[in-house]
Amino acid sequence: MVFERERAGWEASVERGPDWVFVRLRAGGAIGGGAALADRLLGMIREHHVHRVVLELDEVQGMDDALFAALTRVGSRIRDDGGLVRVCGLSVADIERLRAAGHADDLPHFESRSAAVGPRCGAVS
Repeated sequence: MVFERERAGWEASVERGPDWVFVRLRAGGAIGGGAALADRLLGMIREHHVHRVVLELDEVQGMDDALFAALTRVGSRIRDDGGLVRVCGLSVADIERLRAAGHADDLPHFESRSAAVGPRCGAVS
């Protein structure tokens, strides 16, 4: 299964919000895994000149070590540049793997995109 995913690669789409960039990752695209994926995601994020990023992973099923490594690299680079990275859409099993690997603080997980960005300044509760 992992072999098939690596052969198929990844597809990423970017949507820009007022203060955030939302990157949705899906299996089946032309982007390779590992470092190639991290570099491509960083390039896509930097094109938008925004330092707040939500990685949407609800269409990713069963994350492998290479994907965790790529996402952790993206998170580290964005934070090193003074930015903020949040993740949403992980399965319960993948959240547990993230915690067990010690990356829960590096890639904070939220239930949804709206939970990840929180209420806008001045929003009425």
